[in-house]
Amino acid sequence: MRKSMLWFSVSLSCLLGLAPLAQAQEKVYYRYTNDEGVQVLEDRIPPKYVPKGYEVVSMYGEVLRTVPPAPSDEELEAEARERQARQEREAYEQELKRRYSTVKDIEDAKRRSLAELQGNISILESNLSSVRLQIRELESRAARLERSGQEVPESVLVNLGTLKTEVQEIQAQIRHRQEEYDEVADKFDQDIEAFAEIRAAEGRR
Repeated sequence: MRKSMLWFSVSLSCLLGLAPLAQAQEKVYYRYTNDEGVQVLEDRIPPKYVPKGYEVVSMYGEVLRTVPPAPSDEELEAEARERQARQEREAYEQELKRRYSTVKDIEDAKRRSLAELQGNISILESNLSSVRLQIRELESRAARLERSGQEVPESVLVNLGTLKTEVQEIQAQIRHRQEEYDEVADKFDQDIEAFAEIRAAEGRR
């Protein structure tokens, strides 16, 4: 019984003696940079320095953990833009795969769309030619009247002004349709390139 009590006393003493050592081993310090740009090592870190990043250091100087600085507003905005661009790209690719099965499908759709736009342009060009012909006829009539010493009727002058305005409007419509034609062609070319990349990536997987 005395031996058991002695062993217990010795064991307890050893444990109590190791407790401060264990606590000392668990002790950590925080290394951070203060407002003056000086690195500081303390057993606690002021809250205002936490967002700037710090290191958790053991009592022996070993870096146990590194906490990076919190991202700046500019970095957060850049990350948000990148995330949005990635989401838009994924949605775009999903839409391509939903609408088309092959590159040829896109090429066929491109031909149909461009043919329709070209048809609209041709109609406008035909209308432009017709209006210009009317202008030439009215100008010839006005010239004949002037050569014969007659006064050109007000209605002829009004019609000429109206037709010339119509020419400008049709020309603007033609330019708009031609720009649309180029944009649609470029968009389909982008779709073809993106779809080919999607299928190539799927083939590599």
